[in-house]
Amino acid sequence: MNVEASHHVDCSDIGPDGYYDYYYAYTIWRFSDGGTRVLIARGYDDETDATLNAWENPDGTRAPVRAVDLFHPLVRQAMAHLRGEGRSVQRLSLYGIVPATPIWGWAKAFTLGLGYWLAMIISSPSGPPSRQR
Repeated sequence: MNVEASHHVDCSDIGPDGYYDYYYAYTIWRFSDGGTRVLIARGYDDETDATLNAWENPDGTRAPVRAVDLFHPLVRQAMAHLRGEGRSVQRLSLYGIVPATPIWGWAKAFTLGLGYWLAMIISSPSGPPSRQR
């Protein structure tokens, strides 16, 4: 696995009071294994979390890191590397930031799906299905 880390600072100009309006310092990691895609992660200096942001394709487009990707060997190696740096790992999903633990990701999806299914049954005009004799 190849790891590239770069440190960045995004900040405003110093105001007349001697302070920044905003100041973000972060590290971006790019993980690759010789394949066509690169895994990108970001971690802010003042937080212990690192977030798996996206897969970068050869044409420069990006795709989200899905729950099933947490089983990909490169993702597993990247997570181990980040944890070795003292970071906890999460991922950016279509629904926001979620834990990067496959079991918890699947459990959360199951719970949300079960809740949706129960809501559909309960709110049905005919009510919950009854057993036919």
